[in-house]
Amino acid sequence: MNTLLLLSLFFGPFHTGTHGVTQKAMIIVTTRKIVSQSARLADFVRAKEARGYLVDVATEDDYGAAGETGLPRALAIRAYLQTVHGDYSYALLIGNAHADYGDVPMWRVWVRHAWSSTNCGGFPLDCRSHETDYPYADLTGDWDLNGNGQYGEAGLDQGEGGLDLVPELMVSRLPVYFDDMRELDAMLSAAIDFGDAAPADLAYRRRVLLPAAFFYFKGQELLGYSYPDNVDGAESAQWFLHRVIEPAEGYSATRMYEREGIATSAFDSELALTRENLISAWHDGYGMMFWMGHGLEKEVARVIWTADANGDGKAQDTEMTSTLFIHSDDAEAIGSGRPGFVVGVSCEIGSAETYRNLTSELLLHGAAVGMLGSSSVTPGSTTDWADPDSELELVKSGADNIGVLFFQDLIAGKTAGEAIWNAKVLAGAVDDAEALAGRTMLNFFGDPTLRLDSSSADVIDPDVPPGKTHDSGCSTAAPG
Repeated sequence: MNTLLLLSLFFGPFHTGTHGVTQKAMIIVTTRKIVSQSARLADFVRAKEARGYLVDVATEDDYGAAGETGLPRALAIRAYLQTVHGDYSYALLIGNAHADYGDVPMWRVWVRHAWSSTNCGGFPLDCRSHETDYPYADLTGDWDLNGNGQYGEAGLDQGEGGLDLVPELMVSRLPVYFDDMRELDAMLSAAIDFGDAAPADLAYRRRVLLPAAFFYFKGQELLGYSYPDNVDGAESAQWFLHRVIEPAEGYSATRMYEREGIATSAFDSELALTRENLISAWHDGYGMMFWMGHGLEKEVARVIWTADANGDGKAQDTEMTSTLFIHSDDAEAIGSGRPGFVVGVSCEIGSAETYRNLTSELLLHGAAVGMLGSSSVTPGSTTDWADPDSELELVKSGADNIGVLFFQDLIAGKTAGEAIWNAKVLAGAVDDAEALAGRTMLNFFGDPTLRLDSSSADVIDPDVPPGKTHDSGCSTAAPG
């Protein structure tokens, strides 16, 4: 357990490792092909170094497993990080994330191994396994403690010697599909530009967009369960507005709540929740986006109770309709050169198995510069969102309470990496299986060193020489 890193998440910078100040040291884990063919990776490294970061780049020349993909490659990368993590605080993974055939793969973990293959929390799905980058962060625990080949099993792989969820590295990812360097370079360029913004151009980052749909209606049936009351995502948004945004000086919010159907939001909002309104508003530029709604890999939907046809006061499937409020196809229209940090309280929007998933598209088109996206059916906290003065519940772990903690730390000036990993440490009891599921399926995408107020004023060494990191021997220059 890297106690120094855990303490730093709560108490600020620390010093350790052979390179010195590891709070400002990052290792980029990628491939030879990306190093040689990306037109912007070297520029990205120089941008970090100009801000006082030590950056090293590791490929299969360093971690091995050349020609391997999926689990063998993941094992090799993790073994390498176990030997070098003391020199770094951040790790940025750049490559294909697919757990089975990716070259910088995620891990497939079986947190819900004891669940039915046909019932996922009331939905007729198999969600016993999901993808995660967490084993690259928690490097001291054995994620297959019982040796059965299924990693991250709740209970079975926990305990003495098992996974402990304490991060040795603050891990993030930039996804690359089909070795498309143009797409990678677009994401790297967006991160560079975000950090190079003039201090006078940061006002938009103090604006928060809060789109929130209904999750369920009274009487709605799932497998073995009927909802006793409406569940409006706007309750979470209002709690967040009251507890986090309003006390933060100089911050403002634009709310987008449900106005259609026979059960509309009880809360006022600046805009109605529609796909067209979301695209238009987001394009204007927001530093933070925190949405609530049912998701799939490429989309998030509104659920509308159109009519109580039988008059029983309960929502039946035939009385409800679903319409999207965002889709992967919208990302290009949203992108405006003023990206922000995004948390979606939605299932599956960060599924690395799906090309053009919503998270990767928002990063690609400059709508998001950093995003928390789930790879599976996402649990939630049991916070009493309807009571704006209730405390944030931290036994469970979901995109809702992790998102609140993440944005709190961003507003306080933390980097995205510090903010997300602090949230993962705080949100969730160690012995709670669904807390383990929430922590692991919620992966962060983007440059982990960026802050909400990152700007050109952060540059302390504008004369960093091109094409090589400080002392790693890892060149980021394309061969000539």
